[in-house]
Amino acid sequence: MKKQKISSKYTIEYESEYQPGSRNQILKNKLGITRKRKMEDAELTGYMHAERTMLSEFAIDQQLRLKNIHQLHRLFLGNMYEWAGTYRTVNISKGGFPFASALALPQAMKEFEKKVLKQNTPCHGTALEELALKIAIVHVEFLLLHPYREGNGRTARLLATLMAYQANLKGIDFGFIGSKGKNFNAYIRAIQSGVERNYAPMQKIIMKALRGAGTE
Repeated sequence: MKKQKISSKYTIEYESEYQPGSRNQILKNKLGITRKRKMEDAELTGYMHAERTMLSEFAIDQQLRLKNIHQLHRLFLGNMYEWAGTYRTVNISKGGFPFASALALPQAMKEFEKKVLKQNTPCHGTALEELALKIAIVHVEFLLLHPYREGNGRTARLLATLMAYQANLKGIDFGFIGSKGKNFNAYIRAIQSGVERNYAPMQKIIMKALRGAGTE
């Protein structure tokens, strides 16, 4: 079965649908966008909308559920993609690292809700290290599943922002990670460490991100 690239991010099992005129670079979308830069701008607008809505409508003492994550994803990408807020139906990998299979996702996400979200939200605690660990666990376990076709990393960052808000922290700043280089590679390794339930590398990154937002 021939493999194809999606937006130069993921490798999937079979050829997907692209927006006509995009040279197989942009997924089919409701806005008819064919250029990468324009899609990036639309996604940034969607992300900012999701963050504003989340911080105004989600409660500081709210127990997060799967429906809340789907809501965040729809707020973020719903203006662009019909499938926003629904599980992907294709298997994907990145850099040779496979994420959870599409077939296993519904049950795996139920386990994520029960064993990860329920135990770590609402995100309350007294020590910064404790709060960073809770955020790190949710962040890593969500990204190991990668439940959506697109926007998983940014949805994970929205969740981290919400958890920082629940913990009454000033925010969280992932800007230092970038999209390549030493810090980015360390971030990817920290995600992969979660396979062995080793969350310490991500906890360290989350601590830096919290301090970068002015949290001491």
